[in-house]
Amino acid sequence: MTNKKILLLRHGETDWNAQLRFQGSKDIPLNTNGEDQARCVSHRISAWLPEVVYSSPLQRALKTAQLTAGHSFGKINIIEDLCEINFGIWEGKTIADLKEQGELFNKWAQEPFSLAVPEAETERQILTRVERVLEIIIESPKERILIVSHGGTLRALLSAALDIPFRSAWRNFRMSNCSLTGLEFTGQKFILAFYNDHITNDDHTALTDGVLPICF
Repeated sequence: MTNKKILLLRHGETDWNAQLRFQGSKDIPLNTNGEDQARCVSHRISAWLPEVVYSSPLQRALKTAQLTAGHSFGKINIIEDLCEINFGIWEGKTIADLKEQGELFNKWAQEPFSLAVPEAETERQILTRVERVLEIIIESPKERILIVSHGGTLRALLSAALDIPFRSAWRNFRMSNCSLTGLEFTGQKFILAFYNDHITNDDHTALTDGVLPICF
């Protein structure tokens, strides 16, 4: 089996990201800064030449995919399992709101997904669907794969791919808007090549003339 390189891209910024508000399954659009982030990272992705693009159907991810790769690489393949985690009754609330409403969030923050949030996905449900995404990757005939999704779902995917606890990935892995993460699949296992590369977010004009390559 040929080795595969998988580039994971978190969507650009939304107003709810900037407000530290739980988005989850809510279909929130990119803000102006998020669109700028996506356009900037498109220079690097174009140079990397992905052969196939998979995206969450939520508009903040799909718009990011369209701005970064859609015009250059044809069809964007929608995968429902790449949607962001459903956070139930917490969606639309800020972290500050939740901290003021009782002990559930404070306990959950100490041990993420150990407590049930009403109407939210469970840890097992989340991991089951990202495992299905990994199967798509493994079975794909393509060698350079771009996946555009969300911070929670991508961390769950990494935990499944690398065989580490999802709660640890959620608590300890920062994933910035429009950051890039590289995975390699050897035919037997996944290897983390790099994580949370968001150099293009710091200066939206830095790479318009010269493109910093994605080296993997």
